[in-house]
Amino acid sequence: MANPPQFDHLRGCAHPVVFETGIAEAPFSVAGTAFVVGFESLLYVLTARHVVRDWSKEQIAIIMSAAGERLALRTRWEIRFHTEDAPSDENDDDSDLLIYRADLEGISPETRRSNHLLHLTPPNASSWFETRDESLFFLFGYPTHANGPDYEQSKVVKNQYLLHGQYVGPSITDGCFEIQVKNPLNLSTFAGLSGSPVFSLRTSGEPIQPTFCGMALRGTIILQHLARASAALMRNVSRHFGAALTLYVRAVHHTLC
Repeated sequence: MANPPQFDHLRGCAHPVVFETGIAEAPFSVAGTAFVVGFESLLYVLTARHVVRDWSKEQIAIIMSAAGERLALRTRWEIRFHTEDAPSDENDDDSDLLIYRADLEGISPETRRSNHLLHLTPPNASSWFETRDESLFFLFGYPTHANGPDYEQSKVVKNQYLLHGQYVGPSITDGCFEIQVKNPLNLSTFAGLSGSPVFSLRTSGEPIQPTFCGMALRGTIILQHLARASAALMRNVSRHFGAALTLYVRAVHHTLC
C-alpha cells in the first residue's frame, strides 16, 4: 500500500511501552503501544489500561530517541464510563483507556524536532463515521514478536508495523467498533498492538486526508490473512471517534488540570 501524505508524520506519534522491571538480569521489558497527543498547549500520552495495569508511572518509559531520552509522565487518569443502568467495570472495553499528562522536560531540541505528536483539534479535522464504508482504516503499533529488549546492547528493539483494513460495524461493547485488517505478515497474535492509534483514509472524493478515529484495544486472528480488531470510542459522548476523544480530553483538561 502506497503511503498517502502525512503518513510519516502520523507514524511518529506512536511508541512502544517500555517497563523497568527492577530485575538485574532483565531490567526492562516491552509490551503494548502508546501515542503522544497535543490538546491546546498541553501534552498527553494515551494507551490501553490493560497494557499498563498497575505499574507506576516511574516504571514506564516512552523512549523518544536512540540516546534513550524519555518523555516525562506526570498525572495518570484511569477512565471509567458508566450509566445509571450499567455501572462501570474496569475490565470492559469502554473503560480500557489510560491518559497521562506529559511534558518535554529533558528532551533535547533535536529530538523534539524529529518526533511528532497527534493534534486532537486540527483546523481541518473531519468526521470518519459518515464515510466509514468508503474508507481505508489503519493503525501503527509495536507487536510483541518484533519488539523487545536487547540486553547485550542495553537497548530496546523497536519495529513499528502498519496494518490496514476496513470497517465492520459496532462491537459487542457499547461505544466500540470493529475493523477487519489484513495480515500479510501472518502475525500469529496481535499482542503488543493494544494502544495503537487508529486512522481512516477516505478512498474517494476530496480531500484525501487521514482522520484520527480512536485506539485499538484487542484483536483476534480469524483467518490466515485476515484479522479483526476492536477500536475504542468514548461512550455516550459522540458517534465519532475523533470528536469523542477530543471532547473527553477537553473534559479532563478543564476538570483536573
